[in-house]
Amino acid sequence: MRARLPALEAETYLNTGGAGPLPDRAAEAMRAMVDIQVARGRMSERAVEDGRARQAALRAMVGRVVGRPAAEIAIAQSSTHAMNVVIWGLGLRRGDNVVTTNMEHPGLAVPLATAAARAGATVRMVDVGDGSGPLEEAVGRVITTRTRLVALSHVSWMTGAVLDVEGAARAASSVGAITLVDGAQGAGAVPVTPVDWGIQAYAMPAQKWLLGPEGLGALWIAPEMLDRIAVTTAGYETGEDHGWDGSVAMHGDARRYEASTFPEILLAGWTASLEWLDGLGWSRVHEGTREAARACREAMAGTRGVRLDPPTDADSGLVAFSVPGTAAEQVAAALSARGVVVRPLPPPGGLRASCGFFTNAGDIERLTEVLGDVAAC
Repeated sequence: MRARLPALEAETYLNTGGAGPLPDRAAEAMRAMVDIQVARGRMSERAVEDGRARQAALRAMVGRVVGRPAAEIAIAQSSTHAMNVVIWGLGLRRGDNVVTTNMEHPGLAVPLATAAARAGATVRMVDVGDGSGPLEEAVGRVITTRTRLVALSHVSWMTGAVLDVEGAARAASSVGAITLVDGAQGAGAVPVTPVDWGIQAYAMPAQKWLLGPEGLGALWIAPEMLDRIAVTTAGYETGEDHGWDGSVAMHGDARRYEASTFPEILLAGWTASLEWLDGLGWSRVHEGTREAARACREAMAGTRGVRLDPPTDADSGLVAFSVPGTAAEQVAAALSARGVVVRPLPPPGGLRASCGFFTNAGDIERLTEVLGDVAAC
């Protein structure tokens, strides 16, 4: 598996939570697509038909990540773009409120606050601690009959905790609100079963745990939401039939949230990555990620001068840690200088190591070795 990820030969790479290593097959697929676009007209009848087939193949592969059919998948530019589709499509009004947590990534927090401010709605915040606790009661304490949306992460980008999205969704449904989940640190790292959780929308990026190129993402949306989440960014790809007056016969599935020309080169790369992961088997990928993170926590717990940050038993691929007395940016820079890549977090966080199914004992040993040297300085 590591042979398919050339970046792992160059350094001890532990920042898949930022962007995962790109499989060689994805690079090959993108190069092949470039060659095709150079060699022939990009908008011939054949090229259009081939493009439609690639788009359909990508939706199907993303659908396999979440265990849902392709008709429930919209291709997006990023997970942030996908979440904007839902947030703005709600049509918030003055007096409404939306509920989120106090540990969300700006990719969710910023569009949520922006849409609420424009509408005169209120953002209500739930303090979830390190993110590992039950959420039904906590969310239930702040929701009202004017709550339109509960939005939260699947896995915290700060602590690695797997949030209780199912409990949050139960609280949301009690007042008729929908639940949107930011899957940036979840999809590809841990199992994703949105229907079982009772949520209505799940956003994911290509470039993190799904090992695709930057510039793509996807949205899973429950079919019953199509009439509830309005299309706010529209274009040629929104429907199948168009009038000169701007009228459009919208797609009857999630494709209605796609607006314009697709980046075919990137689509080819992400599809290749997903096909490789799917071929390995998602249970193998998820379990390998869980085991690598567990081994990393155990090794760091025995490294002098290093503190594991809570929760210390998370089932995600993210391991949060600190070197007391040394700034996170300083630690990350020292590690990087010796070929070990981790992510420094904004205050009050420390650092974050991302362990994937491809992370091996040598990577963990190198991390703890260099960390021990840094902590001793």
